[in-house]
Amino acid sequence: MPLTKRLANVKPSKLRIIGGQMRGRGVTYLGDRNTRPMKESLREALFNIVGPAIKERIAWDLFSGTGILAIESYSRGAKRALAIERGRTFARTIRDSAAAIGLSSAEVEVIHGDTFRVSPVRMSEVAAADPLTPWVVYFCPPYAMWTEQREKLFALLQTTADSAPPDSLLVTESDKFFDVATLPLSPWDVRPKGNMTLAFHQTDRLGRVLTLQSDSGL
Repeated sequence: MPLTKRLANVKPSKLRIIGGQMRGRGVTYLGDRNTRPMKESLREALFNIVGPAIKERIAWDLFSGTGILAIESYSRGAKRALAIERGRTFARTIRDSAAAIGLSSAEVEVIHGDTFRVSPVRMSEVAAADPLTPWVVYFCPPYAMWTEQREKLFALLQTTADSAPPDSLLVTESDKFFDVATLPLSPWDVRPKGNMTLAFHQTDRLGRVLTLQSDSGL
């Protein structure tokens, strides 16, 4: 079976950056339904939960699609962001979106390639060059991947946790049908959001405890 069912595309549009120094600017969404950009309400809830902890971290937007999480993370104070996307056209569009709002490749780095193959190599390089800056890593693949490529995703979660500096934050997004209790690593702070679920895991600490914000009303 194919990984994702082909859905009818919609018209290209702009996704609004909802916080930080670039608030109100737009990121291009090509209209391909299979990229499934995170809904604005869920993105707002995500960043409300992470709160000021995003500042000065290195943000990784895996299975990036539109690049909105990478670009918004930088807007909200991340030290830098990396977006990994296997679709050549989508990767080029992320670069174009970043350039259109004045971001350089040093600020938002876009990597074209298979996330499962590329990200462990690039993470190892980044960790070696900057071993102390914590990360925030977004795992927001097409929902079907949580069942159809579960073992590969779980292995990537473990590899990321092993590579990340202490006090890093891993974030997953899945639909309500995926059992987040099966995720490797522990503990996870699970936040159901309607038909979606966000889950947060902090890597080994260096004496600090990252306090995620409450998100009442979202």
